[in-house]
Amino acid sequence: MRTVTPTPYVVGMQAMQADPIFESAVEHPIDEYLRLCREVTMVEARAASLLAEIEGLGLHEEAGYLTATAMIRDRLGISGSEARRRVAESRGLAEHPVVRNAYERADIDRPRVSMLLAASKIDADLFERDEQVLVDAAAALTAGEARRAIDYWKQAADEAAAVDEETNLYERRRLSISETFEGTVRIEGLLDPESGKVVLRAIGSIIEPALLDPEDSRSRLQRRADALVDLCADHLAHGDTRTSGGTRPHVTLTVAPQALRGRPAEPCELDGAVVTPVTARRIACDAAATEVVVDDGTVLDVGRTRRTIPPPLRRALEVRDGGCSHAGCDAPARWCDAHHIVHWADGGRTSLENLRLLCRRHHREAHQWADYPKRE
Repeated sequence: MRTVTPTPYVVGMQAMQADPIFESAVEHPIDEYLRLCREVTMVEARAASLLAEIEGLGLHEEAGYLTATAMIRDRLGISGSEARRRVAESRGLAEHPVVRNAYERADIDRPRVSMLLAASKIDADLFERDEQVLVDAAAALTAGEARRAIDYWKQAADEAAAVDEETNLYERRRLSISETFEGTVRIEGLLDPESGKVVLRAIGSIIEPALLDPEDSRSRLQRRADALVDLCADHLAHGDTRTSGGTRPHVTLTVAPQALRGRPAEPCELDGAVVTPVTARRIACDAAATEVVVDDGTVLDVGRTRRTIPPPLRRALEVRDGGCSHAGCDAPARWCDAHHIVHWADGGRTSLENLRLLCRRHHREAHQWADYPKRE
């Protein structure tokens, strides 16, 4: 018989349940969590009401502050934008008692309160007329369903205002891409709903089939990151991009022959970022290669640019493999690299027998195992 050792939590619960004093106080963890969440919502609602009272009575001035926003920003150490949000919320709740009462009962949470108060600005009279209906709907629906219902109400209340709000969301779009001191690239941005759905759909179309691969150990966040790279790589390889100097936009690998043979050497860089020989060999598997002879920083000769995989051979490879040749992977051919089983830098032939299509993830794995096997 297998012996199961209770966890410290279970032992503690059992001890409490055995004591008559705690018999009625013990809750199941799920029930306790849900109760605490409701209590947090009630506390947030009470805090908002108190803030409205403080501002209405001018108590912040007695405390030495010109505005309630300045007071809570200073006393709580929060950002100015968060302080302004809290003050605006407290004012809105003071003006709309139905929303406030539902908030205080924890029938609706803060996100739903924000949706409702934003809707109240469209048309105050119409909102007052429909306030109870909107609050009831927000309480009964999921967050996504509530947002849709309130958005439809805003369009019916004032179509022009709804269009202005939609335009404002579009104008707030931004994308920041910067390189960190580690050489990684940080991406941060905000998209309007329409543009965001396009991006979500494009990335989802790539990662969803991968969820069916039982050997795919990547997290969902990693899949999204890889999908974004695949989209950009496909655009550079097949998109209608402008040429500069007769060539399409591309990333450039500058690598010494020793690095291509798997030994640390200089240079070994991708657009100025230092990479390992393992990465250099993987990129060089399927690339446009140009031999440049350099002596003490002086370029002595530049050879012709040639594809490491000639186009006719690439087409034959796509016909044979159809897509990624790794078992269980359904990545299409256009997302794949042509992988040399024996690298051409090691004397491997660029022939159909020595090539296989691999998606970027499985191509990376192939080189990790072949070029840098795990040490004992």
